[in-house]
Amino acid sequence: MGMAQAINRVLRQIDERRVLRHALFWLVVGLLEAALLRYKCVFVYHAGLALLFSLVLVLCAFGPATYALLYGVLPELWAEQPRYGRLLLRALGWLSAASVLSYAVWAWGLLPLRAAVAAGPLEQHLALSPAMHLPLLLTAGAAAGLWGYRRWRRKELLNEQLQQENYRAELQLLQAQIHPHFLFNTLNNLYALTLRQSDEAPRVVERLRALLHFVVEQGHAPLVSLRDEVALLRNYVALEQLRYGPRLTVVFEAPAMPARAGMAPLLLLPLVENAFKHGSAEQVGAARIVIRLGLDADDLICSIHNSKNADAPAGAGGIGLSNVRQRLQLLYPGQHQIGVEVRPDTFTVQLRLRLRELEAAAPPRRRAWQGAGRRRQSVRMRATLAHRIPA
Repeated sequence: MGMAQAINRVLRQIDERRVLRHALFWLVVGLLEAALLRYKCVFVYHAGLALLFSLVLVLCAFGPATYALLYGVLPELWAEQPRYGRLLLRALGWLSAASVLSYAVWAWGLLPLRAAVAAGPLEQHLALSPAMHLPLLLTAGAAAGLWGYRRWRRKELLNEQLQQENYRAELQLLQAQIHPHFLFNTLNNLYALTLRQSDEAPRVVERLRALLHFVVEQGHAPLVSLRDEVALLRNYVALEQLRYGPRLTVVFEAPAMPARAGMAPLLLLPLVENAFKHGSAEQVGAARIVIRLGLDADDLICSIHNSKNADAPAGAGGIGLSNVRQRLQLLYPGQHQIGVEVRPDTFTVQLRLRLRELEAAAPPRRRAWQGAGRRRQSVRMRATLAHRIPA
């Protein structure tokens, strides 16, 4: 793993430095051409001469032809609206110019130099041999392939970055919809109790404090403990039970959750909210809500069932359920199943969700604007609100 990371780091540094990238490419090409001239073609009999001939080829033929292809022909291919007729003319012009250049370097440079060094005959006909010009075409083709791959990869990375930015923006928008919607309903509960001057109001404030603490502290975290999410649901259900009194029957079943099990925050709360808002709040007379949570291997099974009026509109659950669907698509693609069953007098939502493992001993992350003032305020509130009701 360490070796792979080191190699990736070196490759990334090479990719980020243009001069180094080009220098390494031409070094490899020069050494390969020298080996070809000395050992494969046996054009020269000394390694030093092979390196010299290779240097002349790179500087006088390979380099100019390759850069003419990269910056004179290929940009037309990557244009937003490429003109293929002009691209064809440029490609044919480049091929003709590269052939003339390669012939000139061999006929007037390398072949006379070889004859002078070896004191042998001048074999001018070799300048017309296709084998002499093939390395130039291969070098230019390899450079064009690397150039095209790099541009394609850069475009892919840019698209991924844009997708991630859009993903984060959409997720933040969905979370911004959750918090006011949730707080508005909870404050309505408290308002109804204060109008009746109920003795339960202090307990509601304490429950609300716990809910707000969760929303502010962990509402924007990527993962929260499943135990904390279940405790949040219990607090919310307790608030709603205080509001509706004996006419509402709530069954809440949840086993002991694993300590390391985690999930995205505030995913289940809108579903429970939906059951109260479109069930007991609109229903005349006795109402019933059943919330069951279970575990199946690494999956969380959630079933929320509420009674409703028979003449209630057969909608899909409003903002809460729609919001949850969108967040599930963003956060758990291919790792969730959600279904809705609507009957004349009942509404049921079933969710199956792949749980994730929390990091070991990872303390909750606090934002920069959270400080000692909030902790002192929390202590004062605990001192004032002596009554707590069990979850």
